[in-house]
Amino acid sequence: MTRAAHKDVLLIKRFDRQHTRDGWTRRAMVSALTMLGLDEMMARYASYEDLAELIRHRFTDPKDTLKELYRRICFNVLCGNTDDHARNHAAFWDGRMLTLTPAYDICPQGRTGSEATQAMLIKGEGRASTLATLLAAASDYHLKEAEAAALIEHQIKTIANFWQEVCDEADLTPVDRKLFAGRQFLNLHALEGLDNKRLQNAFRAAHKTLIASGNA
Repeated sequence: MTRAAHKDVLLIKRFDRQHTRDGWTRRAMVSALTMLGLDEMMARYASYEDLAELIRHRFTDPKDTLKELYRRICFNVLCGNTDDHARNHAAFWDGRMLTLTPAYDICPQGRTGSEATQAMLIKGEGRASTLATLLAAASDYHLKEAEAAALIEHQIKTIANFWQEVCDEADLTPVDRKLFAGRQFLNLHALEGLDNKRLQNAFRAAHKTLIASGNA
């Protein structure tokens, strides 16, 4: 964030550009929508399961890439980004193999109620923004349930631990902090159908931390 002409300006370094001896060039990229062979009319059928299958066969470093994609799905659920459609995932193409791009367009969506669903299917026909749905999909990313639970717990605690610092850095107003805390970020709906007590406790503790900071 910076200021120009008395206005706030967000400067973003593009990851689809690279500097060469001949100047700046564009890196070839392809969206998940294209990789899955879908058009805009069929986007609602885009599935993380199908994307994971593509990663296993056509991506560089498939094991690490699968785990990274799972991290991103989990964070989308935890931060309330339900706009995770297939155009918001992409890979670089070198003419032979695909490589996952950095994450982008992660934007917590406005939310008045509790229930929410992700734009892409997570497991089978399920797209509910819940931890139970995430755990059910763990094996698609070569993760045991305990590994997936540990990854989710780490993200939950990280959100709570850095919440105040990041809000300060973003210069959020008290109203905005209260709007995000426990609603977009760490909405209690995510616990629906979850049997894992450790995750439940970690989530509820983190939720309280966010709410308390919003009311301070």
